[in-house]
Amino acid sequence: MSTYSTSPLYNYINIQLTVNQNTGRFYFPDYPQLRDAKIQAISYYAVWSGMSKDINNVNLLGNGDIVNAYLTLYSGNKEAIQNLPLIKLVNVTAQQSGNNDGLFTIDNLMVDFSKSYVEFANGYTPVTTLPYSFEFGIYYTK
Repeated sequence: MSTYSTSPLYNYINIQLTVNQNTGRFYFPDYPQLRDAKIQAISYYAVWSGMSKDINNVNLLGNGDIVNAYLTLYSGNKEAIQNLPLIKLVNVTAQQSGNNDGLFTIDNLMVDFSKSYVEFANGYTPVTTLPYSFEFGIYYTK
């Protein structure tokens, strides 16, 4: 009898969406390594997570603005996940509205990041000084 796992190993990528002006929707750039990838889980890194800057030394979106920010993921020629509050993707937080259970699982969703975006609630203007960054952790399989 042999013991082995048939579960795939997750790959991980940290992606940033840098904002230089507060206008409407903020689309992700194309990430070649995520093309045809099956997204397993996603997390959002906030100042609550113990980080204040992204890998490029750009300030992260302030905590007060996160509660007014929403993620939409595009898959299969449609918006498969619409207006998901970013606060639900923060997996380490003292805030009651965060995801204290760990990663936000998606389970095999093939996302077209170049058509996916973050936007703020209608009429909301962030107070975080420009430029700022949205930072996500993506767990995926190929």
